[in-house]
Amino acid sequence: MKLHRYLEGVSLTAFGAGNRRIIRTVRPHIGKVRLTKQQVGVAVAVLAFLSPALARPAARYAPTVITVALVLWVVVAVVVGNASPDADSAVDDQALADVSTEAGPDDGEDQGDELQDAPVDADLFALIRYVAGMSDQGTAAHLSHVLKEGQARALFGGWKVPDLKAHLEDLGVALVEGKKLTFNGRQRNRLAVLLDALPESAPGTVPTVAQKAA
Repeated sequence: MKLHRYLEGVSLTAFGAGNRRIIRTVRPHIGKVRLTKQQVGVAVAVLAFLSPALARPAARYAPTVITVALVLWVVVAVVVGNASPDADSAVDDQALADVSTEAGPDDGEDQGDELQDAPVDADLFALIRYVAGMSDQGTAAHLSHVLKEGQARALFGGWKVPDLKAHLEDLGVALVEGKKLTFNGRQRNRLAVLLDALPESAPGTVPTVAQKAA
């Protein structure tokens, strides 16, 4: 088996996000713990009584216990970080999503809620492949990212993510909810289309970025 399959998703970003998530979860419960002076005194007395018997086993097994605890903490933090993206990443994702609700650069006041015609299939698939190439994996494209790049090229005027989703489903393209992609190591989990799910088509073109009128 290839080692990279087991290391997928392991990153400092996921570790940091998991640490913050764990601390945010545990902190409120720690603040609720209240010990009386009597309870503290009993605990100190018990430790003082048991310390001679526990000193030698503690010195013997302490390195192993500490190492195992650290490894478990790292594993749990990475798992939690991958399952729940950090707030900073969520903000970036929301910024991408907001783009899909904005009008295209050439929209006028009289357009209203009218949707611009969809690009031809070949050009749409070419744009999806272009956007997929921006991720570290290069295997899928988030729909919000496709809209952002398309609207920068005077495409998808008035479209939102549900509109693009419905259009791709009409074309028979399967979509994946919560697909994890990274951009320069920064993780985003969003609705995406896999390149392997795109049907065969004639070569398409990706328009250049549209320039707004001065």
